[in-house]
Amino acid sequence: MAILFGKKKSQLELPISKNKSKLSPKRNNDSRTWTKLSLFCENHSRKLILLLVAVGLIFTWHNGTFSSGQVSTMELQDPEYYDYDFLEADIDALKKYDNGAEHYLISKGGEEALTPADKELYDAEVQTLYGSTVQHYDLSDFKGSSDGVGKREHVLLLVPLRNAERVLPLMFKNLMNLTYPHELIDLAFLVSDCSDDDNTLKALIEYSKEMQRGTLSELFAENDSDEAILQEEGTRDLFLKYMRPSYLKMVEKAYSAPFHKGYDKPFRSIQIFQKDFGQVIGQGFSDRHAVKVQGIRRKLMGRARNWLTANALKPYHSWVYWRDADVELCPGSVIQDLMSVGYDVAVPNVWRPLPEFLDGEQAYDLNSWPESPDALRLAKSLDEDDVIVEGYAEYPTYRIHLAYIRDADGNPKDVLELDGVGGVSILAKAQLFRNGVHFPAFTFENHAETEAFGKMAKKMGYKVAGLPNYTLWHIYEPSDDDLKLIAEKERGSKRAQKGSP
Repeated sequence: MAILFGKKKSQLELPISKNKSKLSPKRNNDSRTWTKLSLFCENHSRKLILLLVAVGLIFTWHNGTFSSGQVSTMELQDPEYYDYDFLEADIDALKKYDNGAEHYLISKGGEEALTPADKELYDAEVQTLYGSTVQHYDLSDFKGSSDGVGKREHVLLLVPLRNAERVLPLMFKNLMNLTYPHELIDLAFLVSDCSDDDNTLKALIEYSKEMQRGTLSELFAENDSDEAILQEEGTRDLFLKYMRPSYLKMVEKAYSAPFHKGYDKPFRSIQIFQKDFGQVIGQGFSDRHAVKVQGIRRKLMGRARNWLTANALKPYHSWVYWRDADVELCPGSVIQDLMSVGYDVAVPNVWRPLPEFLDGEQAYDLNSWPESPDALRLAKSLDEDDVIVEGYAEYPTYRIHLAYIRDADGNPKDVLELDGVGGVSILAKAQLFRNGVHFPAFTFENHAETEAFGKMAKKMGYKVAGLPNYTLWHIYEPSDDDLKLIAEKERGSKRAQKGSP
């Protein structure tokens, strides 16, 4: 259990482990604070850790008692860090009412018993109480536009994680590389169904703390000093010798300085949730992509996505951006770029690199498509609970896949209207979720999860689009067949070195 206090405006301070002058530290010891109290209970099925950029005091629950610790703090200048969630509060006044204090306003002869000074104090305390418990939002102000940066629109960025410890450095580097203003982004992670020996949650907490302190890039620089980037994350070193040199150069350039000026800037807030959903399917490439497990797997993923959305979405969010952790290459401007097309839901094209002996690259996400007559006829022939899985011979839909119409030299702003969407990178207006669009954890028009999300959005009148020439690159995860081929080539290489036939 954790309680964290956030401060507002000149009173808000950020914990920092190293006094980096570029973040303009300002000390403040004012006892009157601007605060929002967040209290979350922990049980066997759910945990929440809230890492707000606005942390002044941290209280932890241990053996039935609270303990507190002061942290070295500093002030951030952007006002968006303190919008909405951080409200004026006088801790002493709140404690008084929590302890049962009462006021009686008695008029006698038309005059109030309170003196003007006491009346002024009373009115101020009442407003403090209202301000700490009641917030008003006009949701018409948070519909989302194609110019989110110019209109200072808040984005909720959601990431599901399972046994993801290995790719966390890659994920955090891609997050820091986002050029959408970090003070306008709230991050929320869901860690679920990890194996007993996995350390995703622990590593995620530590990386998040460093990122909010503005020191994560220094930590990565120390860790990367003796190793190439792809030896730690993304494509493992065994496969490097078989990858296209041009792709490896792209990766090296993407993770090398200089970075954009906001690279080390903390995000507005980070929430980390832990909750299991009973996912027992393995995390290997062949396990996750076998056709027989797709329906079950995607319905469970739909449950997880809906749970995270319900717990993290706030009224002031204009956009929701879903992102997988194992994206290897992505333009830092992806959020602005997807916004700019003017659709309610927008997705990029997702490919993955391959060894050169497998043609060097391959379309990865086949779940983004416009509907086809063949697929509609196929759906009519299936049981209502059957889930069509795209890209498998068992389900001949003959749809046009966003991935396969990619032109590497084409206009990245070209748009194709879609029905189904893939889940690697989805930008959607927050109003869709408020109006009931979700990721079906059941069979919806013979689809589930992200593909059904796209179909449901279309059914409710929203516009869904994909950008065929705007490419994200997923990490290379070798299939069982790939591993066999690589092993054969390794054995052949060793025999050649020894001079054997």
